[in-house]
Amino acid sequence: MKVLFDALTPKQARIASLLRLEGLDVVITCREYYHVRDMLELYGMRYVCIGKYGETPYEKLVEGLHRQLKLAELMRDLDGVVSFPSPDAVRVAFGLGKKSIVLNDTPHAFHANSLTIPLSEYLIAPAAIPLDAWRPYCPKKVETFDGLFEYMWVSRHKPSIETIRRLGLEPGRYVVFRPEEAKAAYYRWDNSALRRKLVDTARSLGYVVVNVPRYGDQMIENAINLTKAVDHLDLAYYAAAVITGGMTMATEAALMGTPALSYFPEPLYIDTYLAAKGAPLYRCREVDECINKLKTALENGRVEPVRLEDPTKLIIKVAESVF
Repeated sequence: MKVLFDALTPKQARIASLLRLEGLDVVITCREYYHVRDMLELYGMRYVCIGKYGETPYEKLVEGLHRQLKLAELMRDLDGVVSFPSPDAVRVAFGLGKKSIVLNDTPHAFHANSLTIPLSEYLIAPAAIPLDAWRPYCPKKVETFDGLFEYMWVSRHKPSIETIRRLGLEPGRYVVFRPEEAKAAYYRWDNSALRRKLVDTARSLGYVVVNVPRYGDQMIENAINLTKAVDHLDLAYYAAAVITGGMTMATEAALMGTPALSYFPEPLYIDTYLAAKGAPLYRCREVDECINKLKTALENGRVEPVRLEDPTKLIIKVAESVF
């Protein structure tokens, strides 16, 4: 059994790397997108980078079509796909008569989910997300686990202070900032003003701002802008707090006990689940609310890491039953 994992984000690069390290025979592909190559190289993984991220709807379509042509050649001799929702990889697998398994924790990603879950044999998702949230995508079979995908690597991580020292940082004296996924197909909000207010607040409280941008236009003036990835887990572990407009880095930080603030505009099942487990994850939407919660998070400080179910064995078990 040999399968494809199309890693489209740094988070997915971690999952692909860990599945290979745990014994799944996987060919890893990616596309040109901030920090994905860097993360695969941090794990010492072999990979094939095909195409790039399309920022507009037209670019997403055209780049996806180019990628599918190249993926078709690569996938002819493979057994199928195990991946987060990759419309390109799942479409190619379907066209070649091969099966797919989709890992997913973002039911709000309507476009990618609509193009992948109905064509897949299995959906593997955190039990924190109710089955009703997946029904619009008509999954054939759903396997759930009492945990989060991020726990796969957070639970294995041994923090290295050398990572932050190389950046000239001191533990507890900086805040990590991860801007929102502004160019994703599902993202329809403008949070630029809120982003600036949060950065200004962190600075006014005496913290250095370390920015991990998703795109070239998300650089922050007078901040440390990481255009080449370091290990984000080390950054989060030694930070006073992590602020993000998305989900992954806030989840990673909270799992390790570092206060995390997420300003994603809609409620997320994962956030509610983590908070119920005692992780220091704070949610907000409006400017004043976000500033107050950031101050509270910084005042409250770290807590003990939480323990969850690791889904690695489940993913491999389902793959062995499908392919």
